Order: sequence, then structure tokens, then C-alpha cells
Amino acid sequence: MSTSKWEARANAETVLSTELNSLANDGNKLSAAFDNYSSDKLYLYAEFELYLAAQSTRSAGAHVALFILPELDGSNYSYGDDSTDPSASSLVATFPLDAATNARYIVITGVVLPPTSFKILVENKTGVAFASSSNTLKMRRYNVQGV
Repeated sequence: MSTSKWEARANAETVLSTELNSLANDGNKLSAAFDNYSSDKLYLYAEFELYLAAQSTRSAGAHVALFILPELDGSNYSYGDDSTDPSASSLVATFPLDAATNARYIVITGVVLPPTSFKILVENKTGVAFASSSNTLKMRRYNVQGV
């Protein structure tokens, strides 16, 4: 019988940083493309860390939505950008937040990645704009290994 365990994680990659500063409520922000099909990539999973600096009081039910927009043919990504809401089928996770003003780190693990290039889009659903500085979204990709 074989077992599986996690492989060593890749280094954390900054997905979005200053682009998130002052992002309006209901606003979107799209990342650059990430390669996940070259022979040195091919990651199955990712964990994401969102850091939001202290901001005005968030609404009850506040969250930040995380979308992955894959491409199939090398150039055409699923739709969604800074001014166009993505398809609900691209939603992979939400970062839940409390109705407070404090800075928060939120980590989501086990997000399945497509075996292709992809872009990441976040949507601010906190009820208020993000703080004017220090916000970040990071990604760390990883695989499993058979033993």
C-alpha cells in the first residue's frame, strides 16, 4: 500500500500588492499570468494568504472573493478583469472577515490549480475600500508525493 505526503512547498509568490491599495468596495483587481504547465511547475494545489491593513469598519458578512481565470489555448483567459466581474464558475474561495477595523491575515489552503496558465482576480466585498497601503495577496504552490 502506498501513502502520500506533501512535497516541500515552493516559495511564496506575491500575486497582488500595491494594486490592492484603496481598492473600492465591489472593485476587482486582476493579477498577471502565472505559468502552471512548464515542466518545472505543474503544481496541483496552492495556499493563499491575504493581508488587509486596518481599514474602516467592515460590513457584517464582509469577505474578499478569490477567482482563478484559466486559459485553454495559450491566450484566451476566462473573462473577468478590473472592470468586469468574472463568471461564478471561476470562484475558488472566499476570505471571510469580521465587521471590525483591525488588520487581518487570512490563509486558505487546498485550492486546486489548473494545469495551464492562469490569472487571479480578487473582488472586494468588505463594504468599504481597502486601506491605502500595505495590502498583499500571496500564493504558495505545492504538490503531493507518493511514498
